[in-house]
Amino acid sequence: MVIDFLEMMRKLVRCNNISMTVIQNGASASGDFDLGIRKTLLEHGENEHFLKLLYELGEEGVLYYVTDYFDTEYCIMRIPQEERSYGDFIILGPYRDMLFTEVQLSELIEQKKIPIDYANELKEYYHAVPAMPAIDQWRETCITLCRILYQEKAVQVQYVVQNSLEKEFHHETGKDDLSFKMIEERYAAEGEVMKAISNGNMEEALKSFTKLGKFKLPVRYKDPIRNIRNGLITLNSLWRKAAEMGGVHPAHIDALSTQLAKRIETINSSQEAGRFKTEMLRKYCLLVRNYSLRGCSPVVQKVVNHINLNLTEDLSLKRLAVEYSVNASYLSALFKKDMGVTLTDYISQQRVRKAITLINSSDMQIQDIASESGIYDVNYFRKLFKKITGKTPTEYVKQVRTHGAM
Repeated sequence: MVIDFLEMMRKLVRCNNISMTVIQNGASASGDFDLGIRKTLLEHGENEHFLKLLYELGEEGVLYYVTDYFDTEYCIMRIPQEERSYGDFIILGPYRDMLFTEVQLSELIEQKKIPIDYANELKEYYHAVPAMPAIDQWRETCITLCRILYQEKAVQVQYVVQNSLEKEFHHETGKDDLSFKMIEERYAAEGEVMKAISNGNMEEALKSFTKLGKFKLPVRYKDPIRNIRNGLITLNSLWRKAAEMGGVHPAHIDALSTQLAKRIETINSSQEAGRFKTEMLRKYCLLVRNYSLRGCSPVVQKVVNHINLNLTEDLSLKRLAVEYSVNASYLSALFKKDMGVTLTDYISQQRVRKAITLINSSDMQIQDIASESGIYDVNYFRKLFKKITGKTPTEYVKQVRTHGAM
């Protein structure tokens, strides 16, 4: 029963980008439960100290929310005695309710007396830790999971805060001296990339990204492939934030970042990672170019997002005006002013764009592609497609399947 439950839980937490670790005999079979931050910053043994805390606290029937020294939270539950062959504890995390700002990060370094040399490592760590804005909802989900684990028995909830460390921050001889100047330079370079992405400026983003190459990323794992992938995960997190700053709806950002996250786990060399970084950068810039609503009036932002997320529905001017409680003539004029195209032309462009995506990523028939794009008259679809792309759907399909996606 527990093995099925663990697999179900693993799939669920993966949807929230949260790590799941099973602890057995005082250790994790999969390595670090904390993204490697303790091994990076602290003297040997702090991982064991944290796990010792679990064994001291861990009671069956109790769900623990542990906030550790680094202000990240873990959800922890004890595996029932009769199922202990599968492990002793389940750890979900780390995660936070929100991302750290640079000001908050500086305050944390000062408050926790963390050597400034580790500012870069901490920043990488907090960018890799998933943010859970709906953290109360997540905690309710954890309670439900705990009840299933204990077969619907009553579950107690305890909140634990780790206020101190057993080990000290280590100072390795030969460690690169990350001066304040180098830290400032890296922050500035990252800021330039983020700004360029948020503006959809691909040329400037690529130029600024080149500057980041001189900064060495911290190595947290013995496995070089895991380190490469972690670096890509960090960039994916940063750049999705840049797209959000650029006024892109979260649904579009999530679709791209999820797609990229899956690709990241297939990267197996530094050369492949280098090419993929450029691909990610280009895709986030294109996302902002295609979907940014920065500067548009609130009602136009709502209408555009509605269109993009509901291409197969009735998107007539009359229907949209009723949906958002505005005069149809006013909406039409405002849309043209903000977007530079008429409402009808914008809907047509988005439907053809959806069709192109389907052609590039599937073997669907033309009629099915038309329907999935919100156009149910296949003859009209062919005319509209050629008007916008210069090719008929059949010509486009033939070109894609002969030469690859365009």
